[in-house]
Amino acid sequence: VKAWVLLQSLPALHPATTIIALGSLALALWGPRIPGMAKVPGPLLAMIAATIAVAVWKPAGVATIASTFGEIPRALPTLKMPALSFNLLVTLLPSAFTIAMLGAIESLLSAVVADGMAGTRHDSNQELVGQGIANLAAPLFGGFAATGAIARTATSIRNGGSSPLAGVTHSITLVLVIVLLAPLARNVPLAALAAILFVVSYNMSELPHVLRMLRRAPRADVAILAITFLLTVFVDLVVAVNIGVILAMLQFMRRMAASVEVQRIEGGELGGEAGHELGAELQRQGWKDRTLPPGVLVYAIDGPFFFGAVETFESALAKSHTDPGALVLRLKRVPFVDMTALLTLEEVIESLHKRNVRVILCEANPRVKGKLDKAGLTGLLGPGNYADTLVLALSSCRTAAHSAPEGGADRRGKRRHRAAKSQFLETSRKYLLGDKEQ
Repeated sequence: VKAWVLLQSLPALHPATTIIALGSLALALWGPRIPGMAKVPGPLLAMIAATIAVAVWKPAGVATIASTFGEIPRALPTLKMPALSFNLLVTLLPSAFTIAMLGAIESLLSAVVADGMAGTRHDSNQELVGQGIANLAAPLFGGFAATGAIARTATSIRNGGSSPLAGVTHSITLVLVIVLLAPLARNVPLAALAAILFVVSYNMSELPHVLRMLRRAPRADVAILAITFLLTVFVDLVVAVNIGVILAMLQFMRRMAASVEVQRIEGGELGGEAGHELGAELQRQGWKDRTLPPGVLVYAIDGPFFFGAVETFESALAKSHTDPGALVLRLKRVPFVDMTALLTLEEVIESLHKRNVRVILCEANPRVKGKLDKAGLTGLLGPGNYADTLVLALSSCRTAAHSAPEGGADRRGKRRHRAAKSQFLETSRKYLLGDKEQ
């Protein structure tokens, strides 16, 4: 919409404004090439030249800071406590959170842009703490929420200001403009500022880098970049940042969930890539056989066990058509676990216990083990059903198999026999009571 409005305005260009804009653009780009001006930043040269031109010739119809925004106050703001009430806090709280989030995002984006241009490395915590202190103090002097400005940061770095001293100089200059130079600043034409921002925006875009990234980046990342770019141009920066961050978070969760693997290794000879890897690890831990105990099924979770990975875990368990005598779940490569995964694990354990399947968890790191204890899962497993190593878990399965020779098939046969006997007794009872149809 904005681009279409600008195109429609082309036939009605204001001659003086256009000349000032084009002249400012030329000085911003090539001003340092003028003899004797090599050390003067191009944007500064363009702004000074355009301001002098407007102040001397006073072209009609050229928008300036004074004509658009009014006179610049020539006094520093005074300390004044804002009026606060509970109702006002409740009303402003949602907007405050939104502004704080957007301010944090824009400040960190500004820091990233500065790192890319100056070859530095920022401290995100320091950036956000500094911005928070500034935004707490600014309202006491009549100010409003501020963030790290990408345009001003890029302009400063492009012209050699790559240290904290650049920010101090910027602040001192603004104070001098307010106190001493306000009558001169009132004549700064907006067309010159637009030309300077045009140059800054182009330099910030790093077009060759973007084109190279579009050719090499994954398609999902390219799509997020394109959506954010189009929303910034045709809608609004705030909307673009919000949607871009949400899309990036969803993409990150999708990748995290896809990275989780659940390997299934059955009893018998350890074959296949996963089996050979497990066999080698067991030998390092002191397991002398190349087989698992009969009736034992091992599942190994590789990756973060969170809500996005629960479906992968459940799908892997569903592939087992017959119940094993014991199921060993390795958590060695699980860096963290969330509540959804804990609830799913609890349901799986209870379901397998109802089918007389022994469940053993092993090799969880201290953080995951603590969450298992807190959620009551180690207690639900029963004594001896958590092991620090896989060898101890398998040894426990072997000991149980020797002490109870009846295998899983025998137990299932007994369950079927008890069910058939119960059905026969129920049918006989109904028959004796006179239910002839039974």
